Parts: sequence; C-alpha cells; structure tokens
Amino acid sequence: MLPTALLAAAGCAGNGPTGRPPQPPSSSTVQAELGERDVIQAGQEYARHNSMLLAESGEAVEVRPNFWRIRFGLKDRPGRGVELEFDELARKVTRAQEIEIVPGSTTPPLIVPGQGEDATSGGGAGRGPIP
Repeated sequence: MLPTALLAAAGCAGNGPTGRPPQPPSSSTVQAELGERDVIQAGQEYARHNSMLLAESGEAVEVRPNFWRIRFGLKDRPGRGVELEFDELARKVTRAQEIEIVPGSTTPPLIVPGQGEDATSGGGAGRGPIP
C-alpha cells in the first residue's frame, strides 16, 4: 500500500496550481536568448581587445539570420557608443563604428562620419579607428 501512495503523490507533485504540468519555454525562445547572450559576450570581447571601455550592458538585435547588430555605450564618453555588426557563423565582428546616443530617443542613433571602421579590411579612405 505504501508504494502506491508514493506513486500517486509523485504524480501530483509535478502539476501546477491548475492541475496541469508546467510547460517549459519553447526551444526557439531559449535558443534566441542564448544566441543574444553569446553575441553580446562576443561584442564585449571585441571591445576589450580594442581597448574600449563599455558602459554596463549592451543590446543585440538579429537583423537577418546569423547577422547581429550590437550596441554598447562607451563608459569614458557620455552620449557616445559603439555599434558592431557580428557574423554569428564566422564568429567575428565585420564592422564597427562609433555612434551618438540620444537618451530617450526611439530613432536610430546618428552615425558620425569618419568615425566608423570596417573590421575586416582595417578601414577605408577617410575612416579612422574607433578611439
């Protein structure tokens, strides 16, 4: 009789307050969150290797499959930030540029001419490295 009672109790323990078992988040949601976190960490690593001091956390948006736009504020330059383009398959930053950050604005930040750098070719004419 005791084993039957234990099995019945174990069967009820996994159900939530509605009597249904809890549903885990969908695998696509979990994968998207993991992908975003990995991309932000890769952007932070790129910034560290290029002597950038980042403010707090960044944001990442997948602009098309396997290509992300990552933005960070620059700790030592209030109102300024860096925008990175990241190829998730190649696991590398393909472009980096300094941007102006307008607090409370929902419009994209202004791109400062001459402040961007193509991360794969080392920049072009009229472009310098991000300070």
